[in-house]
Amino acid sequence: MNKDELLQKLLDIYKGSFDIEEPYDIKGDIYDAYAFCNITNAKYVLIKKAELWRAICYEHAFFRRFDSISGQDIERFTKQIQDEIEPNLVRGGKPYMEKDHMYTYITGIFISEKGISKEVRKKIQRARFYKNYLLSVRGYSQMRILVIDLENHTIIGNGASRDLIKDYKKFI
Repeated sequence: MNKDELLQKLLDIYKGSFDIEEPYDIKGDIYDAYAFCNITNAKYVLIKKAELWRAICYEHAFFRRFDSISGQDIERFTKQIQDEIEPNLVRGGKPYMEKDHMYTYITGIFISEKGISKEVRKKIQRARFYKNYLLSVRGYSQMRILVIDLENHTIIGNGASRDLIKDYKKFI
């Protein structure tokens, strides 16, 4: 399977729950696709006005194909999250998230045709972004990175993406 086929397969799966935009531009940096999901859970008694609790969860997923991924690509994605994605796309320019926000995942899913060097592997595993809002009263945002190495049939991710790695292993 090549990177184009894998991307299409992943997007077909995401289409069931996510709104997808292809391609997606972040200040001149083009991603192959962007997927957005909003999940709201609530518990109420008898009528909806008697709400006990509500939890709002979001996921923003960015897809990109590479011939060979580099450490600069990982650093650029992390910087975009800090400078553009989290303040403008996630928070919408507001100081913190709305009431009842629980979490937002900002996920980078990168497909590399060629193998990944040890240095890049370490950069991926050490990549971090975590931000809480009002001491976590308004939830948090967290970055997850997942890199699929098609040459060696492996998946590498940062600490926050452990659950994703398990799910994505069936695709390679």
